[in-house]
Amino acid sequence: MVFIVWQVNVVDFSFYLEYNNLIYSSPQMTSPSTSLSSATDTSLKKEDQFRVGMILPMTQKNNADVFLRAVEAMSELGFQVSALAEGDNTAQKKCFDLLQGTPKFELLESTPQNRNKILAHSDVLLFPASPEKKDIEYVAKEGIVSVLPEGCGLENFDAQKETGNAFTFVSGKFWDMMASLIRASENHKFSYDWKNIQKNLKEAQL
Repeated sequence: MVFIVWQVNVVDFSFYLEYNNLIYSSPQMTSPSTSLSSATDTSLKKEDQFRVGMILPMTQKNNADVFLRAVEAMSELGFQVSALAEGDNTAQKKCFDLLQGTPKFELLESTPQNRNKILAHSDVLLFPASPEKKDIEYVAKEGIVSVLPEGCGLENFDAQKETGNAFTFVSGKFWDMMASLIRASENHKFSYDWKNIQKNLKEAQL
């Protein structure tokens, strides 16, 4: 069972996942009987891994194909990836496939509460496509470091100059996006750099 949300051809498919007895995260993370809430509690809050959150609907406009390709690569790198179960039919099918065997990938029911959980517990937010200005303003205000396309109003971080407030890439370019994600994960290991990024972000004039 699915229901339409936001716009035509965008569906919240978390209910379809549940109907078909699929779990919300990889079998290596939880058992098939794990509830949505417990899956959220056990995976999003782990501190021993780099956590990537994605809150955009998975549609062609939002470069869902690039994101879903990256899920497999991020999993191989040991990143925990959490996303909202919302998108078009193509993304839905790909997500079903990923859930069957991709470790560290988790889908959460598309609710405001789960969106907030992703925002609160992710080390970085990944925007495969340019987010709305209100999202940029929110992450800046809260100091949430983002990996996002160039030209969104945030500046690519330069560790030597200690300037910049995000990790940027060329929109739609898979390898460029992966390079930015890896760079973010490496900088996250150094609290001095990370605090500088967050400081620059909160001081950004948008």
